[in-house]
Amino acid sequence: MRLVSPFLTVLFCCCTCWLPAQPSLVLEPAPGVYRTDQDVTILGGDAGAVYFTTDGSRPSLRSDRYTGAPIAVGRSRVIRAAVFAGTERLAEVGGSYLIDEPRSPLLTLSVGIDPARLFHPRTGWFLAGDNPRRPNWDTHREHPIHVDFFESDGSSVYNGTVGFRLFGGTSRTHPQKSFSLSARKSDGNQKIKYPLFGPDGLDEFRFLVVRNGGSDWGRSYIRDALMTDLLADPSWDLDLQDSRPVRVFLNGSYWGVYHLREKINPRFLADHHRGVKKDSLSLLEHEMTAKHGTTREYEQLRNFVRDHDLSQPQHFSRVREMMDVDNFQRLQIAQTFFDNRDAGGNIRYWRPDGPQGRFRWILYDVDQGFGLHRDSGWTANTLELLTAPDGPVWPNPPWSTLFQRKLLVNPVYRNRFVNRTLDYLHTDFSTEAVTESIDAAVADLEPEMPRHLRRWEQREYNWRYHIDQLRRFALYRPEHLREHFRTYFRGGADRHVEITASLGGYVVLNDNLQVGTDGLSGHYFAHYPITLRAVPQPGYHFRGWEGAPVDSLQLQLDLTDDRPYILKADFEPVVHPNAKSIIINELCPKNDRSGDWLELHNRGTTPVDLTGWYLVDGSDRRFVLPPTVLRAGGYLVVCEDTQAFRATFPRIRDVGGDLPFGLNKREDRIGLYADDNSYVNAISYQLPATADSVFTYALALPGLDNSRHRNWVREENAGTPGAANPGYLQSATMTSQRFWMRLGIGLAALLLVVVVRALRPE
Repeated sequence: MRLVSPFLTVLFCCCTCWLPAQPSLVLEPAPGVYRTDQDVTILGGDAGAVYFTTDGSRPSLRSDRYTGAPIAVGRSRVIRAAVFAGTERLAEVGGSYLIDEPRSPLLTLSVGIDPARLFHPRTGWFLAGDNPRRPNWDTHREHPIHVDFFESDGSSVYNGTVGFRLFGGTSRTHPQKSFSLSARKSDGNQKIKYPLFGPDGLDEFRFLVVRNGGSDWGRSYIRDALMTDLLADPSWDLDLQDSRPVRVFLNGSYWGVYHLREKINPRFLADHHRGVKKDSLSLLEHEMTAKHGTTREYEQLRNFVRDHDLSQPQHFSRVREMMDVDNFQRLQIAQTFFDNRDAGGNIRYWRPDGPQGRFRWILYDVDQGFGLHRDSGWTANTLELLTAPDGPVWPNPPWSTLFQRKLLVNPVYRNRFVNRTLDYLHTDFSTEAVTESIDAAVADLEPEMPRHLRRWEQREYNWRYHIDQLRRFALYRPEHLREHFRTYFRGGADRHVEITASLGGYVVLNDNLQVGTDGLSGHYFAHYPITLRAVPQPGYHFRGWEGAPVDSLQLQLDLTDDRPYILKADFEPVVHPNAKSIIINELCPKNDRSGDWLELHNRGTTPVDLTGWYLVDGSDRRFVLPPTVLRAGGYLVVCEDTQAFRATFPRIRDVGGDLPFGLNKREDRIGLYADDNSYVNAISYQLPATADSVFTYALALPGLDNSRHRNWVREENAGTPGAANPGYLQSATMTSQRFWMRLGIGLAALLLVVVVRALRPE
């Protein structure tokens, strides 16, 4: 078998090297955003006849044939061209030319599609058609189109062919329709490779949704995106779709403001959950409809919840094994605050396959919240809506409230539901925080909205009225919801609570929020004790509480006494005795063959047990080292991919992995801490942008201070994992050379003296 593969490779190369290169077409000048008219030339059509269109449709042999004369582009349009050899389509190209369009701070999406596909009187997807029972826009068919993405500065960030499909439910009735984009191999593009949602989001996509605002169309246009953004803090632990406003052009015509979103499907879940595979999960919607996978495990969960008393600890524990209860609870907190009138049936939830898999819920389609249908929506008692046992088919049928009703009888769940809701009323759902998010969303859209409103014959005062409605909801909702909770859960009187932490740690409040040096001040209910847990940061120890006569890391604070409760967690730095011995000695943030790795070195004179020690990166991701005793003068390599590393460096013995994070090739911080949380070693680095090639970053000499950037050397090679750094070896070689050189010079001088004396006459 080892002989066959090289033989086949050589045979393939010999056979294919004589084949002619595949033809390609180029538009000159490049597609883009221009202030003036453009004359476009199609290059590269020597292999056949070139045909082109300027209306967004895909070229065919019936299209205009290109003769070599420039195509005059005097207004915004999409040019598409194809080269044919007879009837065979050899290559295609497309591009959007946006001419003298008003500048916009938004991302621009330009779509080129066959006009008849959307606007044919009988079959066009954007029209009702002849069948009143099933209008054309109810189609689920997909059609290949050309798209361009341009950043706000006019730079082109993507150009290609993708699949186009209408998206949404009742929102399809709006004249401005939502649609989805699918980058499929069959269309010539595997992925849209660009960080559309910024540096913190994904940098490549197969599926996207271009959303018209859903039920919020013709109103504020920001409801769904706003509510999603309010849950961005990691404490929410919800699956959220990234979002970004975008202006759209359709075959060169301005089509208004949309929201570009990630699409919820198995790939979305795999992309956002390490270790989850898109083909090994179940994704469900509504009552129990499988979009992917099976309903079997969910049916078991539902039946267990329905048939058991969850106030019993053993039953509650079993439910926690089957579903992520905290994830579900936080979704309920959000839906309750939002007063989402469509929260009952319009849900998405999923479970990874395997015995340890648990169901999780996804925030989805919340634009019927924040008082969409009521000017005074902030007064709504959504607790009653989402816990009703006998609601109508819409919006809250009994099956949709089953889990929340049954879980609330459990005292642990109930206490956390109450206290965590109050947590968020002091933070993410405070009037100040929500108003700030509203203002930011409005600022993003405001420059583009006048043109959008003119396009869809809407009035600006109506848009601003609905924005003000959101602001009123932000102002009044917290106090109304607090009173609903006080009444429903018999919370009792308010108790003023202040919590803060010194440098070097934070407090976890109600197993929910992280409270640091900025502190938290708010009111909780007298009948619901709160929990506090002090968490020292790496390199610190917990000293104790100010304001509580206990020294334990965790405490439960009873609020029955009518007084203020003011507590502070104190922390102090601590350094491990071996801090000068065990160092981070070399790292490789760029090697596609081996994966990322770093090297620890014991420059001391005694072995050190590293059991329980851990690494932390700049994003606070942690990795506990495998049980290891690092000998004096020894090295331990910690790698991202053990299998790939061993294949690249088969002779290295002391290897640990797999790191759950890679090393940033531009800048990062890596810290090493002992099992008692004490500081051992840390480095921070900032490297200049360079070519995408293999390199390592190594301490120049073992005795140098590795916290100083000047003591490190960038090496344009694969490095020396598990051995002395190149600088060490070079230094040792130079030292040896200097020794022998000095010895040689000394001997030569001595010999010269002897010779001179021997030749001197008596």
